[in-house]
Amino acid sequence: MNWDFDIIQLERLTHNRPLAHLATQTFYRFGVHEFLKVDESVICAWLHMIESNYHASNPYHNSTHAADVMHATAYFLGCERIKNIFDECDQVASLIAAVIHDLDHPGKTNSFLVNSNADLAVLYNDLAVLECHHVSTAYRLTLREADANIFKNLPREDYRTLRQQIVDMVLATEMTKHFEHLNRFVSVINQPSVDETKDTSSSSSSSCQRLQEATARLATAENRTLIKRMLIKCADVSNPARPLKLCVEWAARIADEYCQQTDDEKSQGLPVVMPMFDRKTCNVPKSQISFMDFFIHDMFEAWSKFCDLPEMLKHISDNYKYWKEREVSCANNDQPQPIQNGKN
Repeated sequence: MNWDFDIIQLERLTHNRPLAHLATQTFYRFGVHEFLKVDESVICAWLHMIESNYHASNPYHNSTHAADVMHATAYFLGCERIKNIFDECDQVASLIAAVIHDLDHPGKTNSFLVNSNADLAVLYNDLAVLECHHVSTAYRLTLREADANIFKNLPREDYRTLRQQIVDMVLATEMTKHFEHLNRFVSVINQPSVDETKDTSSSSSSSCQRLQEATARLATAENRTLIKRMLIKCADVSNPARPLKLCVEWAARIADEYCQQTDDEKSQGLPVVMPMFDRKTCNVPKSQISFMDFFIHDMFEAWSKFCDLPEMLKHISDNYKYWKEREVSCANNDQPQPIQNGKN
C-alpha cells in the first residue's frame, strides 16, 4: 500500500462514500470474509450500512476520516514486524475497529456532551462517552441486520475473543488515556529485554534465536493488546504524518468542526472547552504545532522505532516546518484568517 494515498480524491470520486469502496478491497486482501466465514456480499452490505451511519455533514468526523484511519491501519498491518507478531484475529479486529471507531459521531467532543448533559453522557456516566457509543452502535446495527451481520457464523468463543479486541481498540482512541497507553507501550514493547541487548557479534544462529525470542515475547496476548492500541491510536491521528496537501486539508476540517462546537457552546451558554477554536481568532498553524508537540512527536517516534517507518517521521518534520513558517506569517500579519463555517 502507498502511505501517500490521497483519500480526499477518493472522497470526491465516490461522492462522499470512500469507506465502503476502500474497505471492500482491503477486507478482501486480508481475507476478512474467510476469517468471519461469511460471503463477500455480507461484508459489502455491512460496510455500506456502517458508512451510512457516519455523518456526512461533519467536516472532520465522517466516513472519509474512517476510511483514512482504516487505510493507515492496513498499512501498519503490512509492516514486517507486525506481520510476524499478529495472528489473523488481530488483523481482522484491527480493520473492523478502524472502520467503526467514530461511528455516528455527532461532531462534538466528549466534554461538550458532558457539559450539555446530553443523553449519551448520561447513558455512559460521562466516561469515554463517544468511544462507548461508537462501538455499541456498531454492534447494535450489526446484530439486528441478518443480511449484514458479519459475525453470524463465528463460533461463540471466537466471537467473544474478536469482540473483546475490537472494543478494547476503539476505547483506546479516547485521548484522556493517551499518555497512559503511550508510556505503557514504550516501557513494555520498545524496551528490549536483557537477552535482546547482548552482543550481536556472535553467530548468526544465536542472532536468529534472539530474534525469535524477541518476537515470541512481543507475541503474547497482553503485548499484542498494547501494540493494537498503539496501532489504532497512530492511525486515528495520522494526519500530521501524511503528505503536506492532506495534512493541511485535514487541519482545516478539524478546525471547522471545533469552531462549530465553540459557536454552539456560546449560543447555549456552555463552558468553551477549546477557546483557541474561535472562528474570528483561530490560528490553525498554532493549533497544529501545539497538537504535534503534545501528542504526535513522541508517539510516532515510538511507533516508528517499533515498525521502522521513516517516511512518516519525514512527513511530520516537513509538516511541522510548514506550520512553523505559517505561524510566523500569521504573526507578521497580526490577523488570523477566519474559519468559514462549512468550508474546508
